[in-house]
Amino acid sequence: MYKKWPIIVFFIILAVVVLPPVLTLVRQQPTLATSIRTWSMAPQLNRGDMVFLLPVWESTELSQGQIIVFKAPEHGIRDWTMHRIVGGDAASGYITKGDANEGSDQAGSGYPPINPEWIGGVVPTIGSTPLKIPLLGYLPLIMDDYIQSPVFIPSFLGVLAVALVVDEIFKSKKRRRKESLQKHHLYFMGGLAFAVLMAAVMLMGSLFISLPYRVGESPGALMGSEVGMLEKGDSREVTLAELQNHGSVPAFYLAVSSDPQVELEQSYFFLRGGEEAELKATVHARETGKYEADVTVGMFLPFLPQGAIRLLASSGIWLAFSVIALIPALPLFFLPCLEPRFRRRFCRDWRQRLEKITWLFR
Repeated sequence: MYKKWPIIVFFIILAVVVLPPVLTLVRQQPTLATSIRTWSMAPQLNRGDMVFLLPVWESTELSQGQIIVFKAPEHGIRDWTMHRIVGGDAASGYITKGDANEGSDQAGSGYPPINPEWIGGVVPTIGSTPLKIPLLGYLPLIMDDYIQSPVFIPSFLGVLAVALVVDEIFKSKKRRRKESLQKHHLYFMGGLAFAVLMAAVMLMGSLFISLPYRVGESPGALMGSEVGMLEKGDSREVTLAELQNHGSVPAFYLAVSSDPQVELEQSYFFLRGGEEAELKATVHARETGKYEADVTVGMFLPFLPQGAIRLLASSGIWLAFSVIALIPALPLFFLPCLEPRFRRRFCRDWRQRLEKITWLFR
């Protein structure tokens, strides 16, 4: 029996490393699992641990002792924070604390009590032990640090190529003949893995900006907001982000605002390796109310011409991510078609399927 465990292990690691960060970026909150970046929850949760998460619903009952992940930029909690509930309730807000910290977040960091709607997930436990995989979280942390390195993508392609070559070298002739018509599955899965990695690279190089502000009768400050409170009819220019291309490969950046009152000064950037640019916007206070504008800055690798990327992104930024990620994987998808036996087998299989479909409609 052909042992597929190396390939299975490869895709499990790929899924664990790539899937949670990608889903986190798409949903804008930690999903499935997250990597611990600090030591504030030591000794139970240490930097580099991969911690699993359960979603929080309206019916979810939280209690003292549970570990939650929360964020509230408009109240000064700009980053997702994973701490333990040490007091409070759903009505008045929860009091939280890092196990390694001396005081609670509300006393030491000045956070307000944590409202249930700010909570993105809860850590499942076995008894009192959080469900985690020690050290595995370092892989996403390293990937996050070096994803734009000029040697990262070539190294990954090299590892993938070596794995395919080694697999072929250590196959017996009999097994090679037996599996010659099924190699397309391996190439397809390799192409799919590469497409997922390319999507992860672009998503991790993208920015998802939340811009809270208010429009009222008089100007003022608003905690956690660079815009604050604007008087109706006023406008204010803000710098949303510093775009930096740390790699050696050129990249396209396309910015989209969900709020018609937030007008981007420039929505499209082409940055070569080492170049930087500022993303600026003007907030026009046209209607009174409380707003939270979402500005998405997609980073795209130049697998298509600029015009094609802009056309795809205008139809949908997630469509652009999907299509552009598939472009470099196409050679792996179609490589088996170069083998005559595969083409004959492929045509014969589809001809038989079409005959069955035709027979059903007779």
